[in-house]
Amino acid sequence: MMQNHPILTLDENAGALPESSRQACALRDFFLARDAGEMAAAAARIEAAGGGPAPAELRSPEGMRRAEYAFNRLFVGPMALQAPPFASVYLDPEPLVMGGTTLTVREVYHALGLASTLEGVLPDDHIGLELDCAATMRAGLERVRDPLLSELHAWFVAEHMAAWVPSFVRRVEASPKETSGPADPVVDYCVGQLVHWLVAEVAAINEERGVPQSPETDDGDEAPSPVKPVVQHFAPRDTAAESGDHTL
Repeated sequence: MMQNHPILTLDENAGALPESSRQACALRDFFLARDAGEMAAAAARIEAAGGGPAPAELRSPEGMRRAEYAFNRLFVGPMALQAPPFASVYLDPEPLVMGGTTLTVREVYHALGLASTLEGVLPDDHIGLELDCAATMRAGLERVRDPLLSELHAWFVAEHMAAWVPSFVRRVEASPKETSGPADPVVDYCVGQLVHWLVAEVAAINEERGVPQSPETDDGDEAPSPVKPVVQHFAPRDTAAESGDHTL
């Protein structure tokens, strides 16, 4: 979903791809799915990436038809979205898409030499695109332990995504109460796996940085924030001039 600089090229067929990146890529494909077939394929990849047993509805045409209906009702439209999958809805003062958060996320992509192939069509802070960026940074860190890349990855996942994904998940969980239909098992499964991925990735980031897991230190003071925004330390690169376009 991104055009990449070679250092951050995400080879999803690589045997050494980190488990976190494989999980994030499968989740990305689910939230960016265009139909029931793509949803089913992505959910199967989530299961294969260690997500635990998927619901039986995943392998049922009727089950996936209902899942697609719930997916569109929650995330796509055409009616008002019950759980908008955009960070700006949850982080900006006005709950609108294409807000200041969207531009900040785009700046992160550009600072890394990345650009969404859907830029101008789909807001950059869509959960699928953010998962793609997080997976790409994690895979890059497996090859090159760059301190600035590590810090930006930590800020992006442990502060930015961790600040809005829980609210997004709560909107998904609350949505059946606003409709006559039950929650959808396939959507619930994939959203639950998103939570598991985020919790595990934040824990891994904090462990790498030596940040206490408790919100307080031993002496009662608040623990230091694990990361700070470091976008300003990166200079956007002309990926087309340096290496040509690479699409995930």
